[in-house]
Amino acid sequence: MHRIALIFSLFFLSACLFSSMLVISGKGDLKLKQIDFASLDNWENDDHKKALISFLHSCNKFSKSAPSRLIGGQIGNIVAEDFRDVCEIAQVVKTMSNKQAKNFFENWFKPFLVETRVGGSNGLFTGYYEATLNGSKVKTEKFKYPLYARPKDLVSEAYLSRTEIEAGALKDKNLELIYVDDKVDLFFMHIQGSGRVKLSDGAEVRVGYAGRNNQPFTAISNSMADRGYLDRGNLNASTVREWLKANPEKADEVMNINAAFTFFKISDGEYVVGGQAVPLTPERSLAIDSEIMPYGFPIWISTNLKKKDGSKEKYSHLFVTQDTGSAIKGTIRGDIFFGNGREAEEKAFYMASQGKYYLLLPINVVDKMMKR
Repeated sequence: MHRIALIFSLFFLSACLFSSMLVISGKGDLKLKQIDFASLDNWENDDHKKALISFLHSCNKFSKSAPSRLIGGQIGNIVAEDFRDVCEIAQVVKTMSNKQAKNFFENWFKPFLVETRVGGSNGLFTGYYEATLNGSKVKTEKFKYPLYARPKDLVSEAYLSRTEIEAGALKDKNLELIYVDDKVDLFFMHIQGSGRVKLSDGAEVRVGYAGRNNQPFTAISNSMADRGYLDRGNLNASTVREWLKANPEKADEVMNINAAFTFFKISDGEYVVGGQAVPLTPERSLAIDSEIMPYGFPIWISTNLKKKDGSKEKYSHLFVTQDTGSAIKGTIRGDIFFGNGREAEEKAFYMASQGKYYLLLPINVVDKMMKR
């Protein structure tokens, strides 16, 4: 408690410790340019407390790691212990007001615009959700499309392709977990990586990500446009799904363009768990390219939310990097977790906008980088 008291004695002093603007060059293509919080669009009006609760999930993960364990990504030699102070403070601030949560981030972090080395700062932001399908624990004429468990012989090399699996290559391996009634919706659950299956008795089975076949992920929308199936100016998950359902005689061929295939496991947990192995928070958890951007960092997004009617609205919120995905590649690339339900599905289906993001680094991490 003495240590926490000492930390809090610096709570309102910390903001002045690093007044100069910095440019930090990470490994690879990553560059960080320091800015002011005042430069973040809509920063004053966000729900910082909700972001703080999401951040605490990552703090719990850091606390269970060895202090010297590297966080990862291309920023630098940041270790789990570097988050000790900010995580201890966050535990106390979670009981306070949203204003105090905002002060916490402003006083203990510094915001940095994420750029590529050539100076580009725009990237693509998409969305994903927890899908809900109808299913059965036994195969029937209606429920005949299986979710497969992870094969024991799946290693790091490329495994069977989607085409091979759909043709029956796993048929005799006893890997069927559950069966659903719609292969197109199942295809989209493969992309989301998790979901729920409603059974006829009203019960729900939650399924989580167990692995992929290590085949390349290919977005089928561009190929559909190339073949004249869809207008290139109207490509989104909703139009793709509608076309696949309306054209069952061609759906398998088109879906098999994407060789990537997801394996699942039955999950007893209450939450969707991301790549950092922490619960995901709707519209506060972000999937990133974890080879570039480390897990567990607060990150401010500034982009647009697309709607079904084609309109857009500004979308700027504080997230935490807690997940990844095979299609999420690049220095400036984010996939927003929207949660479960029809509204979340609609937001995710139409979300595909250019934008920027700003990484919040703990001030002790900035100090550490200055001394390198």
